[in-house]
This record gives sequence, structure tokens and C-alpha cells, in this order.
Amino acid sequence: MINICVYEDTHYKQLYPLTFNRPAYDLLVGTNLILNKIEQFFDYANISLHCRPELKPSLKEKFTSYPINTINSGTPCLFINGRTILTQPLYNQLAQLDDLHNHLLLHKGHVIGAYFRGDLLDQMITLLNKGPVSNTTLFETFRKNTITKQLKSCLFIQYPWDLIELNNELITTDFMYKNKPGINKGDTRPYVAIYNEDNIFIDINTLIEDYVVLDASKGPIYIENNVHIHAHTRIEGPIFIGKHSTILGGSIKQSSIGPHCKVSGEITQSIIYGYSNKTHSGFIGNSYIGEWVNLGAFTTTSNLKNNYNTIPFTVQNKQVDTKLNLLGSFIGDYVKTSIHTSLNTGAHIGFGSTLFNTGFHNSYIPPFSWGSPNTYTPHDINKLIQTTKIMMSRRNHSLSKTKQQLLQWLFQNHTS
Repeated sequence: MINICVYEDTHYKQLYPLTFNRPAYDLLVGTNLILNKIEQFFDYANISLHCRPELKPSLKEKFTSYPINTINSGTPCLFINGRTILTQPLYNQLAQLDDLHNHLLLHKGHVIGAYFRGDLLDQMITLLNKGPVSNTTLFETFRKNTITKQLKSCLFIQYPWDLIELNNELITTDFMYKNKPGINKGDTRPYVAIYNEDNIFIDINTLIEDYVVLDASKGPIYIENNVHIHAHTRIEGPIFIGKHSTILGGSIKQSSIGPHCKVSGEITQSIIYGYSNKTHSGFIGNSYIGEWVNLGAFTTTSNLKNNYNTIPFTVQNKQVDTKLNLLGSFIGDYVKTSIHTSLNTGAHIGFGSTLFNTGFHNSYIPPFSWGSPNTYTPHDINKLIQTTKIMMSRRNHSLSKTKQQLLQWLFQNHTS
């Protein structure tokens, strides 16, 4: 099987605000994107991507080498649900599929993957060309004409908090897959304290100042190139720190910090996608922070209720019991908070929102919101775009015409 299509299904709405402007396979978990985990196993394959029509132009800018929303009907294709975390055991099952037959792979009611040829391949292409397809449609359309298998175990994303719950395991798995234990290519100053150095990888051009603690006794630490970790920072694994990020002090543990981030303070059990700032004190726990987010000084997430009850989260305008006692905030891309912003347990902060003033904000903030606790109005899209351009220019980036058009499309279709 050399033709693979990574697609998104209609379930993407349950992953808001994280998938508001990106498919699930473009989410960071562990040390890389979900898509990267597919690439590392299928590095010999022809991979194409499928997404919502409005995302195609911006996705093409990011993944320039991949065909997007174009599937070759002349040869069989393995379809992988973009919410699936590809692991070695799952890859082994996919690689052993009989390529002379059609297959449908399920796990807990979700289609994990499918292998189609001939007429069924044509049917799948027709369905995807209409937009993201539901699990029910896939099952009802193909069940009778495929070898259908229920997988006993599989890592996949059903809700946003699944990314947080799986992150430590995936940092560890990714570390083992990369197979670079005990390698330090960086500039580590003499008074850095290192525990369990065989469980640490540090890439080139990374500077770790004196009086930093790297503790890998509870999990691996993977630090990419051109990272700068300032003095008086404690790093406790499992940890991933992406390239060109700066750690300005504080305590960072059991988290993934994406590329080009600037962070400080206390961060635990969290994921920060990339190009985001948390440069001052404040606590971020059990949270997922999107791209191009700026958190003002002392912005803090609550991740535990006073009564220790499980925490609800808003999914498609409905409250879902996460069955978790620890859960912070899920913050969409381009969100900004002012100093002393307080975010409630299980907070859903919509894409492109700006929050200010003290007091706890609502647990659900719609996309493109502007305001203080309990008082929100739609953001001015032109001002948001202008501010975004200024913010990106500070990192020597520019807001492309394609991304600007996507921002305008999302605003027009998701605000009243």
C-alpha cells in the first residue's frame, strides 16, 4: 500500500476550539503533529490530505509537498482518520492488511481507517468531495462490502482533553522512536543540574544557562535546536520543547511546548502549539493553547474545582462531563488575554477572542469574542486582522493573503 489519504471527518466540531481553523491531523501532541506520526511510519508512501474546502488554501501553504483534496482513483488507497494516533502496533495491523480486499477498521464506533479499491474507492472519493464525512455514513455505506474489523485498542482523539491525557505517553513513545537517548549537542553551562541524562536529548545551537534543572527521572526530555533556557528554570519530564523556543524561567513539567514559543511561570500537563507567548508569571495546567496566542501577565487557569468534582466542558453547545478532576483551558488560535485574566476550570476560549479585566471569565467564550467577564461582543474583524499583522511582524512573519481570507471567512460564517 503506497497511496494514503489522511482525512478529517465531521467529528472535527467536537474538537473545537482546537480544530476551528485546522484539521485534527494538524494538532500537536507528544513531540510533533498527528500527521508527522503517520509520516514517520509511512515515509515510503504517497500521502495526500483531505480537509474542509475552506481550509485547503491555508493548508496548502503549510504542507506544500502534499496533494490536498485530490485523490488518485486509479490505484487502491489506505484512508486514515486524521484523529487517529498512529503507533507501532496499529501500523503493524495496517501493514498486514490483505491488499486484494476492501477493509474497514473500527474502534469504539469510530472509523479509524479504511482500505478501498475499485468501485468502493470511487464511492469514498465521491463522499469526501462533498466535505467531511461522518462515521455513520462510512459504516452504512461500506460495511456490507468490506472486511470489517473492530480494533481492541487504538489511540484516537474524541474530545480536546484526550490530547492532554495522551500527551505524556506520546512524548515517551516519540522519544523512543527517535532513538536519541543521552545525546547533548547543545551548549549546557557548567552549573546545570541533570538527572537521568540518558533520558535526555538536546539538539544543536541550544543554550541552557547555569542553575537550570533538567529532571528526566520521571520521563524523557526532548529539546530541539535553537532553544534558549534561562537560569532558574526547572524542567521535569516528560517534556518536549520545540525549536527556537525560549524558556524564561519557572517550572515546566509534563508538557509539550511547540516551536517559536516564549514561556515562563508554572506550566504543567499542558500543550502550547507554537508561536505563542506566556512570558510572565501565572499558572497554566491541564490546558491546550493554540497558535499565535498571547497571555498577559498573571493569566491563570483553574484546573481543579473547590469541591473536587469532575469538570464539564462545552462541546457543540452542550455540557459534557469529562470525568476528569483536573482540567484547565482550551484556547483557540489568535486569542489574547490581558494581565490578571482568570480562566475557569474546563474553559473553552473561542478562536480570535480578546479577554480583559479581572474576575473569572465564562467557561464558554464563542469565537471572535471581545470583552470582560460576563460581557462579550463580537470582535471587529478588521482590527483583529490589523493586530495579527503587527503581532506576526514582531516574529518576522507576515499574515498571508490566504490566512487573512480564512480569518474573514470564519468570521462571516461563525458570528451573528
